[in-house]
Amino acid sequence: MAKGDDMVRRRKNKTNRKRARNSESAVSARIAAIIAAKRRRKDGKRRTCEGMCYSLPTPDDPFNDFHGKKSKKTQREPDTKKSHPVTGTEKKKKQNSDAPTMVDQPDNDCSGGSNAWDSNYGSLSKFLILCLNAIQDAWKEQEEACSGSSDRSLLAFDWGVEFWKRCSSGSHIIETSGACACKKKLAWLVSTASDIITRKEKQGNLIASPFLLFLVPTKEKAMQVRSICKPFKSLGIHTVSLHPSTPLDHQVQGLKGCEPEFLVSTPERLLELVSLKAIDISGVSLLVLDELGTFLDLGLLDKISSVRESVTGHPQVVIFCGSSSEASASIAQNLLTGPVNKICKKDSTSD
Repeated sequence: MAKGDDMVRRRKNKTNRKRARNSESAVSARIAAIIAAKRRRKDGKRRTCEGMCYSLPTPDDPFNDFHGKKSKKTQREPDTKKSHPVTGTEKKKKQNSDAPTMVDQPDNDCSGGSNAWDSNYGSLSKFLILCLNAIQDAWKEQEEACSGSSDRSLLAFDWGVEFWKRCSSGSHIIETSGACACKKKLAWLVSTASDIITRKEKQGNLIASPFLLFLVPTKEKAMQVRSICKPFKSLGIHTVSLHPSTPLDHQVQGLKGCEPEFLVSTPERLLELVSLKAIDISGVSLLVLDELGTFLDLGLLDKISSVRESVTGHPQVVIFCGSSSEASASIAQNLLTGPVNKICKKDSTSD
């Protein structure tokens, strides 16, 4: 055997040994997909909020470029004012000027809790505020904001603050106000889910995909939820909507290389894709049912039960009862196990 052939054989054997070691240590396809989804979310643009929710514009900084910090020019200016005795009247004026400025509260969208904005705003997480601001900015760009809304209309939504607190505690939630989820409620729901994902990732937990499964009765509702979640793509959170209006083969091919964090679907199409093993929903952590009354009218309660059986473990469940709130609430109670919180506030605006 020539010397060159011996070298080629040694190199080939070395390559085969490397392949064998890699195949033994390789993880399963599902674990690899979860790790890839986590890496993709980390590559997304996630930053602490630097918007006007933390600092207000001033005459020296009208566009809030310094985010409440003094500019270098202002810091270098010497104090040329001479000290003089402060009278009682001036002291009182100074105390009033030093008091924190209260933001004008908009009309409450929910009954009760008029001071929720002042008492709860400081407890909101930075990433939650970032998600809400992203949705609010998207509404402004598309000129779809509700009439009379302001820069803080989502942050001052009392229902959302209460929902975020209860959902973050991990208990099941039944919304019995007698209405389906409006745009503001949907914005708070998906922002809360994004905030939970971020907090779990900081704790070092692997997030299964999809994390949120949102069941809707119609294609129109699926598209509405998908449009609200669209600004989260730049934050590394992806949403996929599934409904019968799209060909089944097209959805099967699209789900092969996709690991969405949020999945919005009608129950019929979802069960078809699960039966074809095009998507795995066994690891869903948050299950949302919108317009449960409509599901009952369409006779889809059995399909909802089948979807629930496909989700292993004990996911957190959020149910919007819809128009027939009394009948839906009793059925929703039977679908849940464990502590349940009810939210009965009615919003005064229609989105």
